[in-house]
Amino acid sequence: MLKVIRMVKRGDKLPAEFRQEWLERNRELRKAASNLVASVAADGNLLPGEPLFHGVAALYYPAPNEARAAHEKDIGKDALSTITEEKVLYERKGATLKPMGQLKVVLTSIRKKELTPAQYKDAALKGYAKVESKLLADSGILKIVGSFAIAGEKKQGFDSMLEIYFASADELKAAFGSPLIGTLRKDEETIVDLDAPELRLVAEEFVL
Repeated sequence: MLKVIRMVKRGDKLPAEFRQEWLERNRELRKAASNLVASVAADGNLLPGEPLFHGVAALYYPAPNEARAAHEKDIGKDALSTITEEKVLYERKGATLKPMGQLKVVLTSIRKKELTPAQYKDAALKGYAKVESKLLADSGILKIVGSFAIAGEKKQGFDSMLEIYFASADELKAAFGSPLIGTLRKDEETIVDLDAPELRLVAEEFVL
């Protein structure tokens, strides 16, 4: 199963107006995808800074040609699109994610040019595997999903994306105020282009 990730900006729309339009738009797109998860920037400035993007959608397709067609479709000025495969990196035992309004942080990275997509994915997965499960279990993290760009596709917006799910806003802020996130991503400095812009978004997820 391939996953096309789209990111869009809010533009001059008010947050509530954008939220409604983005979710309605993706409910229509859901009819042509095997599954679709849409996310919208959360209210409250839970992390410092204004996000570069305000809406994210993950459209799932069983066949490469369907994913490629969705990826190549025009989704508007300044939008990003990337074809990926996903892998669950961590899931707390007994954790249940809400289908509507689940809180998460989205982080993207761009690989160093000397690494192939396969080399980058292999190195990233080895780095994530080093993180102690007890450290994660003692945090407010419910689940971590990694998505890695498919090699050979044109106009990919990024090489990997992490989705880190939290039970509450307080636990999210506590995790990002502690060494935990740095521990999770400590090996990235050897494989990630640190000069490339990192996209960071606190979002609410909706399974449509």
